[in-house]
Amino acid sequence: MKLEERKIVQSVLHREIGLSWIPLSVKCSIKKKIIFSKTHWTSDKGPEVEFVKRLSFASALYLELQEKLHKDKAFEIMKDMLVPIGCNEQWAYLHTLANKGNPMENLMAFNDLMDKIGTPRFNRREYVKRSDSICHFVITRCVFHDFFSEAGTPELTKLFCEIDRAFFPGAFSALEFHRGNSWENTIAYGKDHCEFVFQRK
Repeated sequence: MKLEERKIVQSVLHREIGLSWIPLSVKCSIKKKIIFSKTHWTSDKGPEVEFVKRLSFASALYLELQEKLHKDKAFEIMKDMLVPIGCNEQWAYLHTLANKGNPMENLMAFNDLMDKIGTPRFNRREYVKRSDSICHFVITRCVFHDFFSEAGTPELTKLFCEIDRAFFPGAFSALEFHRGNSWENTIAYGKDHCEFVFQRK
């Protein structure tokens, strides 16, 4: 876990459960290895494996918080941690790009970067439409959903949908971001793909 991520996790846990966050974190560090060992990634190597190892701590923490508190509260706490962590990571990638002035060009440059070095390189993106006024793509494979499903915590995938909803309007304020007729048009909510639609305002 990166330093900034650790700070966010510690801050939220300290606020919610006090100093008991310390033994809880130690317990999760052990439990995450058990969770990861039960997935198909345990026999693989490469960047995707290293990425999902990070996710195993989230599953471990969520399960431990459920035992300590209750499921709804555990989910709220995980949201308070994962959404800012995810947004911060995407902002860091965005800040490496030069502003082209054209909002749609900026979005496409960001997508291209993320497909090369960001989390989306582990997903499967298909463009439906690309023009100066609209960018519409779908995700047909979501690594978060794949991992969290195997880890027994599939609902955590919904929090990564929330990261998109929090990040994109601020990062690309000249564009309207939506998922068609519902914010639940994602794999996390049972659909066969995730909708991403960006339109000039």
